[in-house]
Amino acid sequence: MDLEKKVFILEEYFNEEREINLNQYTHIRAYHACRPLSVQDYFAKGIEPISCERALEEALIRLKSEGLNKDKIKGQFKIAWKDLNEIHKKVWLIIHKELLLTKSGHYLIYGSEFLNALAMELGYRDSLKQVGIPTIFHCDIPIKNLACSEISYIEEGIELGREFGYDISISVDTVPPQYIVDYEHPNRKIPDPYYYGVKYKPDYKELKNLGI
Repeated sequence: MDLEKKVFILEEYFNEEREINLNQYTHIRAYHACRPLSVQDYFAKGIEPISCERALEEALIRLKSEGLNKDKIKGQFKIAWKDLNEIHKKVWLIIHKELLLTKSGHYLIYGSEFLNALAMELGYRDSLKQVGIPTIFHCDIPIKNLACSEISYIEEGIELGREFGYDISISVDTVPPQYIVDYEHPNRKIPDPYYYGVKYKPDYKELKNLGI
C-alpha cells in the first residue's frame, strides 16, 4: 500500500473555497466510459489507445447484422480510419463522473466515438446497444504523468467550473491496469444525445443473454 498517495477527487472539492493546486497531490481521479466486451481484459491490459487492428476487430464483432457484410464494414472502416486525427487515438478521461451520465452518455450507450461514427455511416448505430456492457472505470492518474500545461488547464477548468460546470477532460497515451482503482455499471437512465428526450436504461440481464 502506498501511504504517500494523495488523490484529488473533484467531487470532494465542490464545497471548498480555496484555489486548487494539483502539485499538492500525487494523483487525480478521472473516469473513462465505454462498453467493453470483457471488463477483466481492462484489468489485465489497462485502457489502451485505439489501434487500427484492434478497432477493425471490434467493428467486425460489434456490427454483426443481417444485410451488413464484412467487406462493406472494411471498406467504410478504411475511409474512417484515414480521417481519424492522432489526438483521437489517445485515451480520454473526464474528472467529473456525473457528466458521463448526463452530457456524454453516448460512450455508455454506443461505445467508442470512432466505432459510433463508423456505425452511423453504415446505418447501424443502434446495433451497438446490443454489444458490450456500459462501464465507467475509475482511474487514478499520476500528476507527474501530466504536462505542466495540462495541469494548468485542469486547475483553470476547476475554478471556472464553479460557474460554468466541470467539463474537464484529460488525455493520456495509455492507462496501465494498476491505475484502475474501481469500476461500475450504471443502473440509471442515461440521456441519449442522438434522440432528443429519450433516455437509455441498460438492461444487464438482456445484455448477459446476448453474450456479453
